[in-house]
Amino acid sequence: MGSLKQNTSGNIGKSAIISYISIFLNIIISFFYTPWMMHKIGVSDYGLYHLVIAFVSYFIMDFGLNSSVTRFIAKYRAEDNYLKIRQILGLTLKVFIAIDLVILITLFICYFFIGSIFGGLTPEEIEKVKVLFVIAGVFSALTFVLKPLDGALNAFELFVPNKIIDLVQRVGVVLLVIACLLLGGNVYHLVLINCAGAFVCSLTKYIVFSKKTQLSIAWSYNSKNDLKEIFSFSGWIFLQSLAMRFRLTFIPTILGILSNSAQIAVFSLGATLESLIWSLSAALNGLFLPKVSKMSYDGNREVLQQLLIKVGRIQLIIIFLIYSGFVTIGAPFIELWAGNEFGDVYYIVLALTFSYIIGNTTQIASDLVMAENKVRYTTTITFITSAFGLIGSFVVAGRSGALGCAIFSGLALVVNQLFYFPVYQRKLGLDMKRFLKECHLKILPVLLLYATLFFIVTKLFAINNWIILIAAGAIYTILYLTIVYFFLLNNVEKELITSIIRKR
Repeated sequence: MGSLKQNTSGNIGKSAIISYISIFLNIIISFFYTPWMMHKIGVSDYGLYHLVIAFVSYFIMDFGLNSSVTRFIAKYRAEDNYLKIRQILGLTLKVFIAIDLVILITLFICYFFIGSIFGGLTPEEIEKVKVLFVIAGVFSALTFVLKPLDGALNAFELFVPNKIIDLVQRVGVVLLVIACLLLGGNVYHLVLINCAGAFVCSLTKYIVFSKKTQLSIAWSYNSKNDLKEIFSFSGWIFLQSLAMRFRLTFIPTILGILSNSAQIAVFSLGATLESLIWSLSAALNGLFLPKVSKMSYDGNREVLQQLLIKVGRIQLIIIFLIYSGFVTIGAPFIELWAGNEFGDVYYIVLALTFSYIIGNTTQIASDLVMAENKVRYTTTITFITSAFGLIGSFVVAGRSGALGCAIFSGLALVVNQLFYFPVYQRKLGLDMKRFLKECHLKILPVLLLYATLFFIVTKLFAINNWIILIAAGAIYTILYLTIVYFFLLNNVEKELITSIIRKR
């Protein structure tokens, strides 16, 4: 068996760096590559491309099983029970193959009803969609079987190769699409490259996992009790992800019923920026689950408490830099990027992302919820608050449009995170009052004062071009990090930064 012991801290640090590289790459792609690609293939074909990918994605859902793979492998790895890991891999892979067969049959049936499903398309567009559907459906089904590899790689703390493979796939697909379209390619080639790229990526992860762990999969293993435990856990994860998914994706439908297309466009733009801010603030999510699982198995709550505070402080510094930066220069950014008519997007983004200041700083607690199988509590809370947000959006959509929906959704997100705290306190035994004192109360007052002063100063100058905007953002970031280093970091955190610099 290969070396299964990993340098956890080093892996997490390197993986976080790769995550941020990927995030910034996605931002660049969103702002530059996507508009160019849409221009090359045409708006109609671009719409068909997204239609097919979105439609197929409705069927390619893992029902929370990927999270189950991560949780159970991390648990048994903490117990040094590698026989059980082989058995769980065999069991989950067989489940994925069974689900995959159902997906293939469903997609095969759907193919014959494409004309009825998409009745608003022209006959020529229907024929295009059928071809695209076959390409996307076949490759998605092939890729689905290998989905457990993501969870398995993370459970073994192989974050770096996992992230590198994803990064190479993203860059490779973009470069291939650019070359293809420059050589006269069309939307068929675009879908083929994207879907084949995803399959090659999953296949590469399988090869890497096999070589790094040298674990053989116990294909013959069967256990009703294990299946029951896996589906019990994954069922709650699936319901939680479903609630979170519909929390924002259903609002355009509400606006379509009660408002107008202009409000849909405004909210969609805000939701796009919200997703970018989310990805920046959540780059560390999931990286600590194996470590937390090991600590949970060891039973030392004080070590977990210290890790919660340590990671929470780092996350809060990153999240508040992003949020406060958007508060100070987000309005002129929206005006330069989208135009004056999208001024409400600024307030929509602020409403949708405010909860991250609380929620995205408690990642260790969230991982502990997974490790100790307390997901049913957080899932119940998420369902209730999501329902509250959607009902509130229905009430205000007609009168207040996109902004009213964003405010209710943002309020639901804040309530959701606040309701999580009693779960962390009572069910996990974490001291959340101590966490807030060591994390938020020691950091936020100074940063709030700085952000307020900088916001006032920006009002004295006209930020009316990209050069001034970028300069203001750079100055804000440099001063922010300077204040953090000299006034907010403790000696251990400063030593960590200086040691990283020395290594480089």
